[in-house]
Amino acid sequence: MKMEKNKFDSDAISIERNIDLKNEVDRILENGISKKDIVIAKKNIRIAIIAVTEKGKNTAEKIASELENVDVFFQKRGIKELTRELFNKYECIIFVSACGIAVRCISPFLKSKFEDPAVLVVDDNGNNVISLLSGHIGGANEITLKIADVLNANPVITTSTDTNKKGALDVIVSKIGGYVENLRESAKLVNSYLVDDKRVGIYFDSDYESEKDSLNLSGFELIDEKTEIDAIAKLDVLVSVTDKLRCWVDEIIYNIKKDNEEKEDLIYIKLVPRRIALGMGCRKNTETEKMIKEFSTFSALNNIHPAAIVKTGSLIIKKDEKCMIDLSKALCAEFNLFDVDEICTCDYMFDKSEFVKKNTGVYSVAQPSAYLLSGNVISDKYKNNGTTFAFGRMKG
Repeated sequence: MKMEKNKFDSDAISIERNIDLKNEVDRILENGISKKDIVIAKKNIRIAIIAVTEKGKNTAEKIASELENVDVFFQKRGIKELTRELFNKYECIIFVSACGIAVRCISPFLKSKFEDPAVLVVDDNGNNVISLLSGHIGGANEITLKIADVLNANPVITTSTDTNKKGALDVIVSKIGGYVENLRESAKLVNSYLVDDKRVGIYFDSDYESEKDSLNLSGFELIDEKTEIDAIAKLDVLVSVTDKLRCWVDEIIYNIKKDNEEKEDLIYIKLVPRRIALGMGCRKNTETEKMIKEFSTFSALNNIHPAAIVKTGSLIIKKDEKCMIDLSKALCAEFNLFDVDEICTCDYMFDKSEFVKKNTGVYSVAQPSAYLLSGNVISDKYKNNGTTFAFGRMKG
């Protein structure tokens, strides 16, 4: 099968460069890929609407009739206890009540804007819809606009980027479904720079250029290979959207900082879309340390950022293979298993091994697993030290 090659790897990368990339992978894995730095927009969210008056109940039912996955709760007493029950079960809670009631009810359960559900408040008569909590990551702002449209009401949104008609990094990360190292600090910084009209650039690697059309990039300056280096050097912040360890813009930033000491403070943030699938194979009882070491080499050789991996996969007989489970956890990736019949639907497309067929019932494991997870394979099979790996890239 003909592989889809990355545009920034293989022959063009020197041995010295591979070592550099390997060190970068090791650094990322050693520091850990934190779940707190990963945001993926929730789909098919569950919504709870709490009404405390008869008039409020009528408004709640009108809202519910226009939305999906909605449960309406009508309760005049014990609202705080009800909120306790609902807070971690629903992705969005709408209070048809006074703001004060909502604030007092949710305050004991708040964690962070990256974890809390979206919380909205609607007055009894449905005249105002207020985005109270998790406007960006939780999607409260979008839901506010939708409900305001249903009720022909006034939407009240107070997040700075929205009131200043600017995009927001945390929303972009959520829409793409990605990873940013130190996401909280990075989002706060970029959003404040946008609000203050500082120069914030954003670059989309070729594999993710199509994402631009679905994102609010107001306030960002679009950067591409045609952009003059002097223009990039004048930026205050540059965000790159790429699943590669090193892409074109990394080289530009490096050269700018090397040649101009005054630009040492140019802030560079990498947004890594989580669209990569990792197919895996290994000898029985392979040590975790060996598995991770070989993966690190494979990741560097293919110039793929480890945080880009959202799913891993292998043959069902590997369901208890500790090294695979440990690597998947280190990558914050979902570990998937395929039975022999599933692998056999595509193993003929890749390099065949009679030895593997004799022992497992299939000709190959890593490449078919990557293919089943993503629909394509973007790397050659890596085979060393009793381990095999292959990458696939999922479509957005």
